[in-house]
Amino acid sequence: MNDSASTALGYHRATSYQRYQISPHALDWANQPSLVKNYPGLPRVPLPRDLDLPRIDYFTRACRPGSESHTSDVAPDLKQIAAALQLSHGVTARAVHSGQPFYYRSVASAGALYPFELYLTAHGIDGLDAGLYYYDPLAFSLTVLRRQPLPAIPRVDRAVAATFYVTGIFFRSAWKYRGRAYRYVVLDAGHLLENLRLALGALNQRFSIHLDFDDEQTANLLGLDSELEVCLACIHLHIDTDKGTDTANSIELEPLSADIRQASQVSGREVAYPEILNIHRAGSGSGGGGSAEASSLMVATHGNPLARIDLDSSTLPIAADYTQVLGRRRSRRNFIPASVSRENFMTFVETMAQSMGSRSGMPAACRSALTAGILAGENMPLPPGFYLLDPEKRQLEQRIAGSLIEAMAAACLDQMWLKHAGLHLLFLTDLTYLDEIWGARGYRYAMIEAGSLGQQAYLAATALGWGACGIGAIYDREAADLLGLTESGALVYLVGLGPVKTSAGKTR
Repeated sequence: MNDSASTALGYHRATSYQRYQISPHALDWANQPSLVKNYPGLPRVPLPRDLDLPRIDYFTRACRPGSESHTSDVAPDLKQIAAALQLSHGVTARAVHSGQPFYYRSVASAGALYPFELYLTAHGIDGLDAGLYYYDPLAFSLTVLRRQPLPAIPRVDRAVAATFYVTGIFFRSAWKYRGRAYRYVVLDAGHLLENLRLALGALNQRFSIHLDFDDEQTANLLGLDSELEVCLACIHLHIDTDKGTDTANSIELEPLSADIRQASQVSGREVAYPEILNIHRAGSGSGGGGSAEASSLMVATHGNPLARIDLDSSTLPIAADYTQVLGRRRSRRNFIPASVSRENFMTFVETMAQSMGSRSGMPAACRSALTAGILAGENMPLPPGFYLLDPEKRQLEQRIAGSLIEAMAAACLDQMWLKHAGLHLLFLTDLTYLDEIWGARGYRYAMIEAGSLGQQAYLAATALGWGACGIGAIYDREAADLLGLTESGALVYLVGLGPVKTSAGKTR
């Protein structure tokens, strides 16, 4: 692997799909990765199940400002932590597929491989000792990894009651997607991060999101084998300073045992793909994530806008219970060519715009690293074409006229069911820009932001009664050329959306 694959541009090109040039790959079912980590012999803390989940409107929650607007004078207790975990990464249904149990979850994942994990450090939680815990969503319990006062990583100037850490396990996705899997691991971390952000806001917790931290220090804290599993995001829960506990980084941390680190291995036979390790290690230094603010439409396309359409300023008309939306979220692809009302279309676009740019609760680097676009099909309440979404001006800029839906379905590895979707939500970046501003860590910012917004799209679609299905399998350059992107422009993620056929034969 040459050094060029240690950049965002180099890795993305090295793992790009090209038509007629994808090498065959059979799944090794005998070594399918486990869906949860195993820590034999370590004590567990069962989480309470009699939870008071918030009864709020999804669109009201989704369109509230970012994390800093939430205030809480009281440290969270164990029931609030359990509610946050259930909402962000809970089991919503169980089924049996091919004789094996399958667990539907509140969070989307490429290929239902769930490469992410959640850990919790407790500094001041009523009902939970100070320490480090691993969250098992299937058993709905916390495994005790450390029982001691711990530092808050990354260090902040405000009191921290607890920290959630989102990690990614490479082989869970690489088992299917090989060297391309880093894309999906980081995208899926963004899915989980968005669910957690929404959950903490719904529970009126004050929090801050961090993507820049010392990777080695964080791996040591969590007991990870950093060749196999890495930390990708942290969320601190804050309380008033005079109610906080000492979380200074001066606390010395002993490495956890080899048995604990070995839990990062989730299959009896794993393959290490150098492309994945290369790009992650190259981005291990902090990218200085808050320093650059790019234009919200930083992805260069050829030509000028053909037209501009203002988003409707009317209040959101749909009512949908937030917890029920999470429980109903699924990946659905049985799209049908049915018309969509202007009201529903604008509700969806407005919800996405409220999650982007200056209104976003994500770190500034994420907001600067990505641009969202829309391919509108024939049944949308605006002319078919390719549009960029400008969240600051609250406008859609038409860049290409005419429906590209079927051509994009072909560019998505000929998954032609996508041509029936009413619209395609596109997440675009400029890979050279990422490298120039943040180095290789910029790839994380762009992909985490794409996953975060993708999760929001899943939930908004569910609330509207639509189907949604995320796509990362793309003939990369073919899709970029279709959209008229420059040489370093890339489509990194696509979500197909629109009316679907229900089991009763009705449309939604």
